[in-house]
Amino acid sequence: KYEEAMQQYQKALEIQLKALGPEHSSTAATYHSIGRVLYKQGKYEEAMQQYQKALEIKLKTLGPEHSSTATTYHSIGNVLHDQGKYEEAKRQYLKAL
Repeated sequence: KYEEAMQQYQKALEIQLKALGPEHSSTAATYHSIGRVLYKQGKYEEAMQQYQKALEIKLKTLGPEHSSTATTYHSIGNVLHDQGKYEEAKRQYLKAL
């Protein structure tokens, strides 16, 4: 039911962008969730774009040491790992520690 999930996340994102703005941690969480749906579908490049958006916001709003930021680093590592980019994945996983 990836398409249903994506539709709900897109609706949530629209609301969050209007109500909270593009640099709110809740908006970042939704970008991350969209990235996860895309990742599960094997759409790695699209997932990476969403994770990068989430990471940029989280670094600004939560900082590099926050557990939510670490989760996004880990998710980026998973994408890179599945693409066979093991050294790049390792760097992301280390940032998540």
